[in-house]
Amino acid sequence: MRRRLPGERVGAAGVAVGLRPPAAEDGDPEGRRRGAGLVALKNVRKGEKLLFVPPPLVITADSEWGCAEAGEVLKKNSVPDWPLLAIYLISEASLMGSSRWSNYISALPRQPYSLLYWTRAELDRYLEASQIRERAIERITNVIGTYDDLRSRIFSKHPELFPEEVFNLETFKWSFGILFSRLVRLPSMDGRVALVPWADMLNHSCEVETFLDYDSSSRGIVFTTDRPYQAGEQVFISYGRKSNGELLLSYGFVPKEGTNPSDSVELLLSLKKSDKSYSQKLEALRKHGLSASQCFPVQITGWPVELMAYAYLAVSPPSMSSQFEKLAAAASNKTTTRKDMRFPEIEEQALQYILDSCESSISKYSKFLQESGSMDLDVTSPKQLNRRLFLKQLAVDLCTSERRILFRAQYILRRRLRDLRSGELRALTLFNGLRKLFK
Repeated sequence: MRRRLPGERVGAAGVAVGLRPPAAEDGDPEGRRRGAGLVALKNVRKGEKLLFVPPPLVITADSEWGCAEAGEVLKKNSVPDWPLLAIYLISEASLMGSSRWSNYISALPRQPYSLLYWTRAELDRYLEASQIRERAIERITNVIGTYDDLRSRIFSKHPELFPEEVFNLETFKWSFGILFSRLVRLPSMDGRVALVPWADMLNHSCEVETFLDYDSSSRGIVFTTDRPYQAGEQVFISYGRKSNGELLLSYGFVPKEGTNPSDSVELLLSLKKSDKSYSQKLEALRKHGLSASQCFPVQITGWPVELMAYAYLAVSPPSMSSQFEKLAAAASNKTTTRKDMRFPEIEEQALQYILDSCESSISKYSKFLQESGSMDLDVTSPKQLNRRLFLKQLAVDLCTSERRILFRAQYILRRRLRDLRSGELRALTLFNGLRKLFK
């Protein structure tokens, strides 16, 4: 039987009850991206269990293979769950209509919109200002490395089971794109990862906290609504508390600015090589798994104590060398000691250091947003132009939301520095007044 490449259509995709393409007025970018969502056919109460899926209809690392020999070879080689599931998807997709999952796989997107499918040039062009670019490059590198390892260790030794025209880098990127955007972790099954066919058509909302999980009483995968829905309304699920950058990285969409309470931006902090204690500080950081350049998440409400500890370390003078180890441990999140330490003597320098990093990052975002209007005018192919405009809009949405957080951090830092300096000025004025009095 001829193997089918992922993306080739086989008949009509099966449609579960309540699934339909959301109307434009639903206003959900993820729904428009996937072209399907779950809609309430009748009024739904808060706390109702919906979408019962029995375990045999869930794809896990233990699922039965259409090509049993391929599954046996992979398990003998102890292939981990993620790449095992990626290969499983490719294998089942290649079996034409003989796979039990053919309808489900036919309904999957041929090219997921995750950053796996952005070229390096597109990442450099549109995400230069955002640290999510580095995360995307790292993920792409890991996927390619995993494929190369499997090809050399397994595929090349069993070409009859893993022909290159089917099991190649492009199909591997496709399957990993599906996993990144649809694989769920089931808390009630010891965190086991699984694909839940049709249930993974549910779209994300930042306002929803319910998620897919195994329910022991009904013995199936369900999700419990955390709010009521009216008939005709789209029912949403949570993909987790992720930043806009993380949602773009895995799922290929960016929520509207200001709608994601879990949104954050990665702020890059770096040691200065001109620092007299550079080598000592770097050694302390490496001992705790950190580097000379480190990213920390900043939210609209503030930043973590690890960031402040790193800033203290970065500005601390040689006279504080006895504290380097303690500060590096506090910055690493690998210590049981209290991390929200304070050093009043270098507080101003630490805050100014964070502010400088923040303003440097803001300038990169502002430059991109100012230049984005004139981008892509040199493209003549309508198809290429549409793709670039779409990717650019995602990047503009992401950069706008991340810059918004940095603007808020900038405001807080400037206010703290102003209060700190005005307090020091008052103390100095009082000291001078007392000195003159005692003269």
